[in-house]
Amino acid sequence: MFGTLDRYLGRSILSTSLLVLLTLVSLAGVFAFIAELEDVGKGQYTAGIAAQYILLTLPGVAYLLFAPAVLLGSLLGLGALATNSELTVMRAAGVSVGRIVRSVLITGIALTLVVAFLGETVMPRTEQIAEELRLNALEQRLSSKGSSSLWVRSGQQYVNISTVMPDKTLLGVTVHTFQDQTLVKSLLAARAVRSDDNDWLLEDIRISIFNEDGVQTQQQDSASWSELSSLDNSVVGGTTLLSPELLTSLSVSNESLSARNLYEQVRYLRDNQLDSNRTELSFWQKITSPLSTLVMLMLSLPFVFGSQRSGGAGQRIFVGILLGIVYVLVNKLLTQLALNAGFTPVMSAILPLVIFLIIAVIGIQRSA
Repeated sequence: MFGTLDRYLGRSILSTSLLVLLTLVSLAGVFAFIAELEDVGKGQYTAGIAAQYILLTLPGVAYLLFAPAVLLGSLLGLGALATNSELTVMRAAGVSVGRIVRSVLITGIALTLVVAFLGETVMPRTEQIAEELRLNALEQRLSSKGSSSLWVRSGQQYVNISTVMPDKTLLGVTVHTFQDQTLVKSLLAARAVRSDDNDWLLEDIRISIFNEDGVQTQQQDSASWSELSSLDNSVVGGTTLLSPELLTSLSVSNESLSARNLYEQVRYLRDNQLDSNRTELSFWQKITSPLSTLVMLMLSLPFVFGSQRSGGAGQRIFVGILLGIVYVLVNKLLTQLALNAGFTPVMSAILPLVIFLIIAVIGIQRSA
């Protein structure tokens, strides 16, 4: 399945790419740890916990830097072969440019599978553990994307949660139920705890029922969400309260979520007739992000074939950094412009990859 040429080129790309990735992640970790030292001493947040937090976030850093690291690694690894005239010898021995590209793409596919596994399984879990560790030590609540409370919609209900604790305990839960655009009931619970039977236990409950006769008030010490639904569907709308997984995904950045979590967000937003374009774009970017590794490899080949003997490691590093910056900036710009221009989220996510892939193919053909 893998010939001698495939293995040789693969080792050249993998060794330099992993070295570049290790260097970039280490530098990012050191700078992040220095930034975390500002919070050391607050609550129970110590330098040891800060170090644990940084280590847990490193898989996420590696995921974000993977494509640029592969670009730099490919330029350095294949560039070294070009400088030593090994690529020239290969081509003189009858190895076509297409065959070399194929060997590079085989390595790229393997790297794509690695980064997909990292982004879907390792990164979301370690990011969640890191965030909970930090917030528990600082004795803070989960952030709800910069606002003072979390607002979500569920059918004809509008749910406000003032605080989401790191253990997913909810404080200050308010549920407003509407019927024909008229507020009919409000439920206020001081606290909601996840129970063992996958339900929510609400405590210190106050229910206000609005009708033509005025306002009727009911109070209970505690009750489960399903119990309140069975007593009177109109009180809580007969729907389920948010799951802890959805609450977590709503309170963290989309970049830290897996494709499955993003899909659950998209489905939630669609079910409640809310705008899901931005979340859908994040979902498709998560799906297509591993493919950027292949595009980065393709993008490096014209510079390798075009340079052959010319250009040292310093020049290749400069070209790699410049290409990486251009790709990141243009990728973000194109996706947002495409979405604002009316393109579907999937087309907006794929468009930058297609454009850079076309540029890479044209560059390879001209340099061959």
